[in-house]
Amino acid sequence: MSVVRLQNLFCERFGCSEEEYEEQAFKQCLFWHARLLAPALRLLHPSAFDCDLKFIRFLGAATDWREAKTDVNNFHVLNDGKPSFWREALRLRVSGRKASRMAHQLFLQA
Repeated sequence: MSVVRLQNLFCERFGCSEEEYEEQAFKQCLFWHARLLAPALRLLHPSAFDCDLKFIRFLGAATDWREAKTDVNNFHVLNDGKPSFWREALRLRVSGRKASRMAHQLFLQA
């Protein structure tokens, strides 16, 4: 029995390659208003979403719901530990709740 990672489930469900996973999952997990502003912010400040992309990578490596939930909780701790006006007040970041819901649905369907 082979281990299935969240990244594989995501790519199968949304029809993207594994190379496209990070960017596609990032876009899907952004707050709705951040989807509009993220491309411009990434041009002006390329490292603005580094911790979000790292979270998406870790989430993609999860092999079950419990691992995914741990990654989401770690992401919340990271956000709480490094408050930033852009990330907290304006919510220009990935939504842990959206990522959690997505992971739960993907693992549930598997």
